[in-house]
Amino acid sequence: MASPTTDRSLPHTTHTSNLAIFFCLSRPSPSRPALPPELILQILTHPSRWLLRDSVSADPTRVSNKEVPIVTLRPFTAEEINLLRRIVFRFRSKDQGYSWDTRNHGTYAGSWTWFEAVVRRGDLDASDDHDYPSHDGGGDRVRTRFELQRNRHAGTQFESYEIVFEDGDERMSEMKAALREGDVVELTACARYGAWVNHVEEAQVEVWCLDDLGSLTRRR
Repeated sequence: MASPTTDRSLPHTTHTSNLAIFFCLSRPSPSRPALPPELILQILTHPSRWLLRDSVSADPTRVSNKEVPIVTLRPFTAEEINLLRRIVFRFRSKDQGYSWDTRNHGTYAGSWTWFEAVVRRGDLDASDDHDYPSHDGGGDRVRTRFELQRNRHAGTQFESYEIVFEDGDERMSEMKAALREGDVVELTACARYGAWVNHVEEAQVEVWCLDDLGSLTRRR
């Protein structure tokens, strides 16, 4: 698997824009009074102002009878976990295109290729001795995992999927509760049993965080 690429240019652009908006609205103009910091922060915490922390993609790959992390995000800081608002998992994939179980062809039933989001324990928490959920054969550093999507059973064409964890939904709450400083989130491609192959044409994970503009009001 080729090394993933990361684009971190957008967060700086959006953060600079948010700063400009904050300072502009906090000062009076001929047409309006200065807005209180609390109101400005409500405007800037709208999802349209969230920051793109990471956009990580991976090259095509194939996985047979195992689970393989195909995208691994950089470790989270404690502050980033608190500010985390959305994770988007995108991939385009199919299975081997045949199976003996013809009754389930073209459906998602009986499919043994799939994708998971995995929270894996980082080096900063290496002394943690709790038992974490894992599949047979390993994963002792896994804090929690979420099944994202099964491939269509005996699918002959690549299909695109997008799964979103967003602030306020149950999966995002569970992920944030599991994350500790130094942990990583992985997009994992899985296949079980010898004949099953998970063909991944492309994959990408985006992470969106709240802009930490609260520090501006704390300094006022």
